Amino acid sequence: MSVVDDIKGRLDIVDVISAYVSLKKAGRNFKGLCPFHTEKTPSFVVFPDNQSWHCFGSCGTGGDLFSFIMQKEKLDFGEALQVLAQRAGIELTARGEEVSPEEQVREQTRQVLQAAAAYFHNLLLSSPAAQMARDYVSRRGLDDNTISRFQLGYALNDWEALKRTFLAQGYTTDHLLTAGLLIHNEERGSTYDRFRQRLMIPICDVQGRVIGFGARAFDDTPPKYLNSPQTLVFDKGRVLYGLDQARRAIRDTGHVVIVEGYMDVLAAHQAGERNVVASMGTALTETQLRQLKRYTNEFILALDADDAGSHATIRGVHMARQALEKESVAVPTASGMVRQEARLAVNVRVMTLPQGFDPDDLIRHDVHQWHALVKAAAPLVDFLFGVVVQENDLSTAKGKATVVRELVPLIQELADPIERTHYVQRLARLTQVDERTIQREIERQAAASKLAVSADRQPRVSHPGAGAAAPVSAPRPSEGMAGYVLQQVLLQPRLLGEADRQLQELGFEPLRDADFGRSEQRTLLQVLTDLQGRGETWQLPALAEDVPPFLQSYLADLVRGLPTRPSLAADQAAHDLVNAVLRLRQVNLQQRLQELRYLQANDGGGAEGANSSENDYRLLVETQRQELGRLQVALSRRSLLSQSSQRPSPPTAAATGI
Repeated sequence: MSVVDDIKGRLDIVDVISAYVSLKKAGRNFKGLCPFHTEKTPSFVVFPDNQSWHCFGSCGTGGDLFSFIMQKEKLDFGEALQVLAQRAGIELTARGEEVSPEEQVREQTRQVLQAAAAYFHNLLLSSPAAQMARDYVSRRGLDDNTISRFQLGYALNDWEALKRTFLAQGYTTDHLLTAGLLIHNEERGSTYDRFRQRLMIPICDVQGRVIGFGARAFDDTPPKYLNSPQTLVFDKGRVLYGLDQARRAIRDTGHVVIVEGYMDVLAAHQAGERNVVASMGTALTETQLRQLKRYTNEFILALDADDAGSHATIRGVHMARQALEKESVAVPTASGMVRQEARLAVNVRVMTLPQGFDPDDLIRHDVHQWHALVKAAAPLVDFLFGVVVQENDLSTAKGKATVVRELVPLIQELADPIERTHYVQRLARLTQVDERTIQREIERQAAASKLAVSADRQPRVSHPGAGAAAPVSAPRPSEGMAGYVLQQVLLQPRLLGEADRQLQELGFEPLRDADFGRSEQRTLLQVLTDLQGRGETWQLPALAEDVPPFLQSYLADLVRGLPTRPSLAADQAAHDLVNAVLRLRQVNLQQRLQELRYLQANDGGGAEGANSSENDYRLLVETQRQELGRLQVALSRRSLLSQSSQRPSPPTAAATGI
């Protein structure tokens, strides 16, 4: 049970609302004057059976216990959670939920690392022993603002300097070991500082919290860089150096430049090139690319001219890109039919640096040349053509087959048919293989990819009267249709705007708070709408970074079991989502009508204003029935359209447990 459900279980909605509204019994329910607008006849109803409320007057609002407190007290969801938890006698953490022992260790580790960053930074600024470090950063051209903004520091040439200082401050050896700041010598049973006589570079997560360190030696004696070990909060393959400082500039410029080293990032940001991040010398991972995908679809890799490590980095991108989000594109075939193919929804380009320059050197030497190289960055397919051809012997059948197999997937993902034709012709010339043979290989790999995706999809859910069954992700039973709607928006961010557009074309309002009964759902929709309004997107599971802490457990429950990729093409998914929203509103209206009819029959006909109330009920029932009729007509028409085009429909209320 979640904290929200626990609070609802301990508090009675009638008792809480009675503190704000004078309620009178109406059958099993309670009525009163709406606190959110002026009225003479009570239209505000509380339903104890399902712990909800609704205004049948001019407001038309409703919801659960949390939404009432939020609206009445002008609070956000987190603040309402604190207020109601206090009333229910439940003690909450700052995150609005119970913290697990592991999370407590994580938070403690982050605090230790933040304190260590401050300790190292203070040494660089003021310790006489750090003069070597100050001379080094000066030679590298780093100014005071960069040193401060990135909190650069210095580790003393002492085996136990940090250990002594932190133990004296009340930290334990276990704290320092867990944070990766100490090394344990098993033979001697002793511990000592991991970092000594090095420039200390704090590594932060996307929220700006210190999670580890990169330590630079002052000469090129191996290891030139020493990184924090993997800990509860630090995994080198899941973080990009400088992303916390770069993400706004990445959105503003529309692209990100990925370099390999810390110094490259520092020099770039100091020169005003703040859309630069570093892979910290390792091959890029799927997780890192997914992080960047939240901010831009345009990736530019800045690589040394003749560096074998650069080729390894490209290989990493080549493999990891397979896991990135793809979009379905309609492709005409030679026979005049149309087939759907998956195309990469990002654009990866490569900029090759001049011989003898790394990004740090080039930016400090000539930032204008840097700009020109960024602008002239070549498409990934061009770069890989060169790499693959260079690494294989095209005089042999085996070499030709390898080159074709490796380059065909890249060509297949190109959206522009002219570009595809260009690269097919280029590959044919290089390998001296007939273009038609290469085209057949493209079609073969496309078919194999389609089969793999089909096998990966969720089990089909049958929809009575809806024609062909649609491969959909079944929502948790407690979430019903509302949960299904949110799941689809979470999975494909672009659907939110497209669904709103289609709803308005049909004469209906866009997706709104009132479509959802639970405050968690409404708050999550608001978060997504705000992100969309700022021109931002989201990617699971990284969305948790943009969701308030008290919603993260609900978000985790909602996305549990979702496929990693959409199972429907974009236009089909939008059609599916609009139908789901209409059916959600249909379910909500049917519930309102049931409530109204119950109130009609149990409102005490002899009460003051009974005739007025009866007329109001009849008017409300008629209004709701008309709106329900509009929804039913729209759904019927869309169902016919779905059947005629063999387009799938969303699950019915029965199929989702409503």
